[in-house]
Amino acid sequence: TIFSKVGLALFPTILIELIVLGSERPDHVEGESGEFVVNSNDQIGVAIPFQASNWDMHRKNPNRFWSALSETITTSTLLPRLQGPLFVLNCASTFAFIYTAFLVPKGYPLISLSVIPFTLSSFALGMLLTYRVTQSTKRYIKARDIWGDMLNVSRDLIQQSSQWATREQFVDFARWVPAFTTSLMCALRSPEAHDLARELRTGAGSKPAMQGEGAGLSEDDIQLIVSRPQGMLPHHFVTHMLRSKVADMGLSLVQRAHMESNITRLVDDMGACENIFATPIPVGYAKQTTYFLFLWLFFLPWALQGPLGLGVVFGQQLLSFFLLGIEDIGIQIEQPFDMLPLKKICFKISNEAKTVRANFDALEDAAAVSRKQGSLATVRRHG
Repeated sequence: TIFSKVGLALFPTILIELIVLGSERPDHVEGESGEFVVNSNDQIGVAIPFQASNWDMHRKNPNRFWSALSETITTSTLLPRLQGPLFVLNCASTFAFIYTAFLVPKGYPLISLSVIPFTLSSFALGMLLTYRVTQSTKRYIKARDIWGDMLNVSRDLIQQSSQWATREQFVDFARWVPAFTTSLMCALRSPEAHDLARELRTGAGSKPAMQGEGAGLSEDDIQLIVSRPQGMLPHHFVTHMLRSKVADMGLSLVQRAHMESNITRLVDDMGACENIFATPIPVGYAKQTTYFLFLWLFFLPWALQGPLGLGVVFGQQLLSFFLLGIEDIGIQIEQPFDMLPLKKICFKISNEAKTVRANFDALEDAAAVSRKQGSLATVRRHG
């Protein structure tokens, strides 16, 4: 009967829609990353830094296959994000099926497209999607490398100041170093996501549990960054303060040159991040890819109706999900600073700076013991 055929053709689509509407995805994402990408309706979690256990699960066979398949319809946020375009394409394929199966036999003209245009154009479509995702991935990797470099430079600056500056100068300087990455993170993300003063208090400021030299920036220092001169970005202001503090340390020419070189690297990394943030993949290319992909999928059922019959709706849904999913991945990682775990990197810099400040005496004592043991070993060798 007509209703049984229509029900059979639409059953997979309806089942997936019910699963999508009934799944609680945000809780799963929140448990992994703790924060979401801005304007994603709390559906896209920020990437988590992998630990050994994460890599074990990531590479485990055959569990990774079953896990990926189950998460697609239970905890993945991709299906809800694609629900709108998938619904439109499902309606188009359903109309093509009903028209061909029930209206054509009643005398309506047959509408059918050859598969040849789709076969020939599929290569071009694949190249467009591949280029889109490849370029977005390059931007993501470059951004991660830049932030990795800023992490290493920050560590180096903290260690250099601890060895070359006076105790008071080191403590003051090491409190300002984490403020740079925290300020830059706020500048590279939407103002809706991060309040500069709050992030500075959390990432570089004082906490009740951290007192004395272990404490971070004071409230006066934080307000100094917030009320910086008009026209100066907060991370620019922090680098200016770092250079001023280096100049006041009274270092030797070589020592100052090393620290100035590190601050210059921070400025270079800052400029590289600003370039990535301000320069998307050409908008015309991105729009053309989206138009091409959607129209290709929209008219595809008229070519698949003959070979697939009842399976045209499900077949088109599968193709749409995978192809639209690939395109969506490219879009989400094109702006890498929303996806990268920048808060984790800022916390690592801040935590390491606090640890060195709070344990300055212990570290100096350990270095003195090591030097003494080295001297004794030298005497024994020559004695």
